[in-house]
Amino acid sequence: MSTSREAVRDSLRTLLETSLVGAGLPVKTVMGSKASSLEGITPLITVLSDGTERKRMTFGDDRPLFYLILTTYVQQEEGAWTNAMAIDALDCIEASIAQVFEDNRCGTAWDALEYNGRSTVTEGAIAGVPCYIETIPVLASLTSS
Repeated sequence: MSTSREAVRDSLRTLLETSLVGAGLPVKTVMGSKASSLEGITPLITVLSDGTERKRMTFGDDRPLFYLILTTYVQQEEGAWTNAMAIDALDCIEASIAQVFEDNRCGTAWDALEYNGRSTVTEGAIAGVPCYIETIPVLASLTSS
């Protein structure tokens, strides 16, 4: 049976939630789907699918490559929360994600986990709430399906 991209995405979401959410940690919410609102859940990371490539091996199974997108949303200035604090939080979260990847290059759901290129930072709004948005392309590869 072929490995599902959903299983890999769910494992990464759980790993990020366990590592980055909680008292003294930088993220409030990790979701496996798109957010329709940021109210009460930012800083937020979403873990979404971005495609699959299945390379046929000479003998044996396919070698699946699962492409995912991590998106971090940090609310911009509101009350005592400043834009400087928001961008600092975005930077801290990216460094924390990088550490999670370093600590979990190989895992039960993948044989290799890595950034698949550079991240990008933009500004946007979700349901009218202005935020900084960082998108990190991710590649999770398996040696066989």
